[in-house]
Amino acid sequence: MSVRVSSNDVGSFLAVFAALLLDNVLRLDETVGRVTDLVIGSGRPDKELVVTLQSFDRLKQEFEALGDALTRYAGATNSIPSEGQERAQLGQEVVAAITLAELKDRLLCRLQEDLPQVAAPPVSQQAAAELDVDVEF
Repeated sequence: MSVRVSSNDVGSFLAVFAALLLDNVLRLDETVGRVTDLVIGSGRPDKELVVTLQSFDRLKQEFEALGDALTRYAGATNSIPSEGQERAQLGQEVVAAITLAELKDRLLCRLQEDLPQVAAPPVSQQAAAELDVDVEF
């Protein structure tokens, strides 16, 4: 399948991608909610299972942040030149609006073209659990 997008339609194209991304976030949230209900309904859940569910919540937050950023970029992209200071400023504003610091740092690293691609070192489940735990009871 081939899709042709004129330069005037770039914002619309990006907006559609953002909407689909955010639709998937809603489906992820619903699925995690159902799994959480099943786990909680079976009694006191295992700590590792709770941490894993929290990882899903973190992914959901990151997808939402990326979808929102893409939506903001799509909304303004057709009204500014394709290159130059205005385009760079738009990108900076979109990235600055991302509230998840770790996601923002990863995005900024990916945007820097002169950095070599380096694979992230593996992180044990225990280390990941200790780094990013938001427990609410």
